[in-house]
Amino acid sequence: MSRLRRMPRRRSYDQYCSAARALDAVGDRWTLLIVRELLAGPRRYTDLHADLPGVSTDVLASRLKDMERDELATRRKLPPPAAAVVYELTERGRGLLPVLTALARWGAPALEERRPTDAVRAHWFAVPLMPVLAAC
Repeated sequence: MSRLRRMPRRRSYDQYCSAARALDAVGDRWTLLIVRELLAGPRRYTDLHADLPGVSTDVLASRLKDMERDELATRRKLPPPAAAVVYELTERGRGLLPVLTALARWGAPALEERRPTDAVRAHWFAVPLMPVLAAC
């Protein structure tokens, strides 16, 4: 007799509130940082993992599956000669740009001093500039 594998119950606030529903989709650790990475365009899994220091491969894979399920991101295979699988934001996922921009502005005062353990990627500084660049 084969056992059917049960999918774990999706975590939810179970509140009829738009903020709670939004957090159901993007409130898990790493999700908004994956969105940040995908705002620049399609990315391979290995590139996402390299630019998200500290995320485990299990967590990254899980978040990407969740983001696909919630229609924030999609996965597609590039045609030859690349023949690589990439992840990219859907229109709904790209709609998170103002959220990330506001969060980046809110968090900017915390950047006064860099900690020795802080990772840095130059493209991370582009998020607050994206709305300005889009207007040009």
